[in-house]
Amino acid sequence: MRARREIRVPGPLGKTRILVEAGRARVTSDPGPRQYCVRQGWLKNAGEIAICAPNRVSLAITGKTFPYDSLNY
Repeated sequence: MRARREIRVPGPLGKTRILVEAGRARVTSDPGPRQYCVRQGWLKNAGEIAICAPNRVSLAITGKTFPYDSLNY
Protein backbone atom coordinates (compact mmCIF):
# COMPACT_ATOMS: atom_id res chain seq x y z
CA MET A 1 0.00 0.00 0.00
CA ARG A 2 1.31 3.41 -0.96
CA ALA A 3 1.63 6.21 1.58
CA ARG A 4 -0.70 9.05 0.57
CA ARG A 5 -0.69 12.72 1.44
CA GLU A 6 -3.28 15.28 0.40
CA ILE A 7 -2.21 18.90 0.09
CA ARG A 8 -4.64 21.81 -0.24
CA VAL A 9 -3.24 24.85 -2.02
CA PRO A 10 -5.18 28.13 -1.77
CA GLY A 11 -5.72 30.21 -4.89
CA PRO A 12 -7.90 33.16 -5.92
CA LEU A 13 -10.84 30.87 -6.80
CA GLY A 14 -10.55 28.51 -3.82
CA LYS A 15 -8.52 25.47 -2.82
CA THR A 16 -6.83 23.08 -5.23
CA ARG A 17 -6.33 19.57 -3.85
CA ILE A 18 -3.19 17.63 -4.73
CA LEU A 19 -2.65 13.96 -3.90
CA VAL A 20 0.96 12.82 -3.45
CA GLU A 21 2.02 9.16 -3.37
CA ALA A 22 5.44 7.54 -3.62
CA GLY A 23 6.74 8.24 -7.12
CA ARG A 24 3.71 10.18 -8.39
CA ALA A 25 1.34 13.10 -7.77
CA ARG A 26 -1.89 14.50 -9.26
CA VAL A 27 -4.43 17.29 -8.90
CA THR A 28 -7.62 15.69 -7.59
CA SER A 29 -9.87 18.76 -7.54
CA ASP A 30 -9.73 22.41 -8.57
CA PRO A 31 -12.34 25.18 -8.52
CA GLY A 32 -11.44 26.24 -12.10
CA PRO A 33 -14.12 25.85 -14.79
CA ARG A 34 -12.36 23.55 -17.29
CA GLN A 35 -10.55 21.09 -15.02
CA TYR A 36 -7.58 20.64 -17.39
CA CYS A 37 -5.16 20.12 -14.50
CA VAL A 38 -7.41 17.44 -12.95
CA ARG A 39 -7.70 15.64 -16.30
CA GLN A 40 -3.90 15.62 -16.62
CA GLY A 41 -3.90 12.57 -14.31
CA TRP A 42 -0.91 11.17 -12.49
CA LEU A 43 2.43 12.89 -13.03
CA LYS A 44 5.36 10.50 -12.66
CA ASN A 45 8.33 11.72 -14.71
CA ALA A 46 10.63 14.67 -14.18
CA GLY A 47 9.48 17.63 -16.25
CA GLU A 48 5.75 16.77 -16.22
CA ILE A 49 3.45 19.59 -15.12
CA ALA A 50 -0.23 20.25 -14.46
CA ILE A 51 -1.30 23.90 -14.56
CA CYS A 52 -4.54 25.15 -13.01
CA ALA A 53 -4.33 28.57 -14.68
CA PRO A 54 -7.58 30.19 -13.46
CA ASN A 55 -6.67 29.38 -9.85
CA ARG A 56 -2.97 30.22 -10.37
CA VAL A 57 -1.75 26.85 -9.08
CA SER A 58 0.67 24.45 -10.77
CA LEU A 59 2.12 21.05 -9.93
CA ALA A 60 5.48 20.01 -11.39
CA ILE A 61 7.63 16.91 -10.99
CA THR A 62 11.31 17.74 -10.64
CA GLY A 63 14.32 15.49 -10.83
CA LYS A 64 17.75 15.03 -12.29
CA THR A 65 16.74 13.35 -15.53
CA PHE A 66 14.10 14.26 -18.07
CA PRO A 67 12.55 11.82 -20.56
CA TYR A 68 13.29 14.36 -23.33
CA ASP A 69 15.38 17.42 -23.99
CA SER A 70 14.81 20.61 -25.95
CA LEU A 71 16.18 19.05 -29.15
CA ASN A 72 13.69 16.21 -29.41
CA TYR A 73 10.71 17.88 -27.74
